[in-house]
Amino acid sequence: MTSSLVHYFQSSADRAPAQEAVLSRDRRVTYRELWLDACRVSAFLRKRGLRQGQRVALLMENSSEYIASYYGAMSAGGVVVALNAGGKARDIVNWLQHSGAQWLIADGRHPELPAVMSQASNELVSVIIDSGSEIIPRNDRVVMWSELAHGDRVDQDIPVPAATDDAAAIIYTSGTTGRPKGVTLSHRNMVSNVKSILQYLNLSSRDRCMTVLPFYYSYGNSVMHTHMAAGGSLVLENSLV
Repeated sequence: MTSSLVHYFQSSADRAPAQEAVLSRDRRVTYRELWLDACRVSAFLRKRGLRQGQRVALLMENSSEYIASYYGAMSAGGVVVALNAGGKARDIVNWLQHSGAQWLIADGRHPELPAVMSQASNELVSVIIDSGSEIIPRNDRVVMWSELAHGDRVDQDIPVPAATDDAAAIIYTSGTTGRPKGVTLSHRNMVSNVKSILQYLNLSSRDRCMTVLPFYYSYGNSVMHTHMAAGGSLVLENSLV
């Protein structure tokens, strides 16, 4: 069994680097570009000392940066914590604390981010995407996404050290009957889900899917992974945040 979804994603990038992976209103991102961004995220996390099993939280709407961050974190040995981008600061901070996240990759335009940054642990290392805002304090634990692109030369054949039963991701439930619960998925869980859907739907690189469900939902998360594994294209339509 393939031990990680990163293997699938890397294979898609190797097979067809010029294939469009992500399309949005104003951007078209190829598999090569997306893979390089994932490598940069992985290299940054490992350089800053991420250890196997540490939690990396994502706070953003669907984007190529979300996908690159997800696979970059997994390839570095991290556990991805997908946060509801529609949550309020108090909830987001609670999820960060509950999951034990030591890393946060967030959209600088998120309206709750300033409050989250002021309330979160001082130990949290944050990467801010396209901030364009001076209200996010800069210090040695806050890095801009653009800085990752200008770092050291990255190894494109990034390691995937995880075992199949290691934790890969934490997805929080909707909380309709109580507080949201963090559901931990192993690499085996996620690979099995993707393999079964690829086989059932016979997905291929010719498939193109418009995604309206957030990637932080289990269904949207599955759509993201299956199409990256198949080498297909995701057309992003964000309307929730």
